[in-house]
Amino acid sequence: MIVPSLPIRALATLLLGSLLVGFAHIALLPPFEGFDETGHFAYIQQVATTGHWPVRGDPMSRDIDDYLAVAPTAESMHGPWTYPSFFRADATVIERGQQAIHQPPAAPRGFTRGQIGNWQAQHPPLYYFALAPAYRISEGWGLGAQLFLLRAISYLLAWGGLCVALIAAVKSAVRNERIATVLPLGIALWPAIFPMWFPEMARLGNDSLIAIFAACTFILICRIAAEGTLREYALLGLTLGLALLTKATFLPVTAAAFLLLALLIWLARTVPDLLYRRIKGLIVCVAVTAAVSAWWYVTKFLETGTFIGSNDDAVLKSTGGLIAALSKNADALSLVRSPFAMAESFLWAGTWSFVLPSRVTVLPIAVMTAIIGYGGYRYLRKHGPNLGDGFVLLTLVLFTIALLQHTLVLLALIGSPAPAWYLHSLAPILALLVGYGLADAMSRPWLRGALSVLLVYAPVFLVGATLLNVLFFAGCAPLLPGRRYFSRADATACLADLPRMRANLSVLAAPDLGVVLFLAGSLLLVIGAILAVRHRASITSTR
Repeated sequence: MIVPSLPIRALATLLLGSLLVGFAHIALLPPFEGFDETGHFAYIQQVATTGHWPVRGDPMSRDIDDYLAVAPTAESMHGPWTYPSFFRADATVIERGQQAIHQPPAAPRGFTRGQIGNWQAQHPPLYYFALAPAYRISEGWGLGAQLFLLRAISYLLAWGGLCVALIAAVKSAVRNERIATVLPLGIALWPAIFPMWFPEMARLGNDSLIAIFAACTFILICRIAAEGTLREYALLGLTLGLALLTKATFLPVTAAAFLLLALLIWLARTVPDLLYRRIKGLIVCVAVTAAVSAWWYVTKFLETGTFIGSNDDAVLKSTGGLIAALSKNADALSLVRSPFAMAESFLWAGTWSFVLPSRVTVLPIAVMTAIIGYGGYRYLRKHGPNLGDGFVLLTLVLFTIALLQHTLVLLALIGSPAPAWYLHSLAPILALLVGYGLADAMSRPWLRGALSVLLVYAPVFLVGATLLNVLFFAGCAPLLPGRRYFSRADATACLADLPRMRANLSVLAAPDLGVVLFLAGSLLLVIGAILAVRHRASITSTR
């Protein structure tokens, strides 16, 4: 067994902390406040009750229309109620909203066509079929309880992806001692370093299932790079195919995997037996991937004219193409700002209401990310990249290119860049670079002190940013015009009236459970971060 870069107690503390904070986020989140949750919920409901997935142009469930009529959610849904206006309304309005969330329906919820189009019809169906049994179990529950169950299962999938990669590293299943030694460090600390992990994963959304497939893909790539049996090539093809049946965002990862397999063939060109095995393995992997998933992309091309079925690409194609739309709707300044906005969305974007703290408060996390990035660069320059590192770097480059391409599409259509929080779904892969960066930074006393402070700061930032969200959900006050946060006076007044804030939030969520879980989980993240720094410092001092 490989000795990991952190002791088991530190790994367990960090993983348990991220589990509790994820459940806390769910408990504090009002219905449909997670990104695109209305569309994801309606997709799950349609699959669960009809057995069929939606196609482009299909509407969401009428349950979404009924909910929006009586209760608040993110302004992105353009419902009649915002959080502040809802809690300023009379008691009968608030009571109707509370009943819609907490009272079981008169009859089990089933899919009936509503009025709002479901843009999530662009996604492949695997995630929604996976959650359909949980929907059927809970279709007679109150909406809040049902959403808690579905979100909790979704988060467990994402958290399980971290656990799978970490256990594989500790058990030496990746067949690479250097990766196995450092990978647990990056995996266990990922949610503590990058708090946006929680809003992205602790919600309804197919990115959570992608995290599981990311972990399995990385493990299989490492095993194939070390030796590689035909069975492992076939398993890799199956994993890639299932991931592509979950979300098209796995296309860059699939391309990186195929390119690495091609590189292995080139490296084996002077060894005939090995060359033959690797050629046969690549053919098997590609064939299995295509057999599992190609039908979906062919169907989407016939339905929408684009292979990934993207609503945005289909709309752009029908309105004259990318260049024409960019010249009309985007300018040079928006193009320059886009990479910074994408980076910011990876670090922190809040929930679908986008209640953001001052950018100054995010700066320490950005500095920590820069330190880790520089440390990763130094580590790879010193030790040299291996094949596993190459796959991780290639995945990051190809995924970034895909995000930039999608950013151009969104700038052409709506003037906003693509969010980079999708990168969190690849945490089991990208955590290796984080592990390298942390290992290098913690080996340098002048950086270790700064990193220690920043590692403790990130969970504290999460508590403060979540408090802003919670106050907004409780109807504290409208956001400042042109900004995404409160005035200081409004926030102070709401904090002075915590009993009313708690009572309001209880209408929409489960604040008592959420606060207990959040405090316990955040404390564990801080303790785990301290244990990590102390352990790395002790390793350095004995060298």
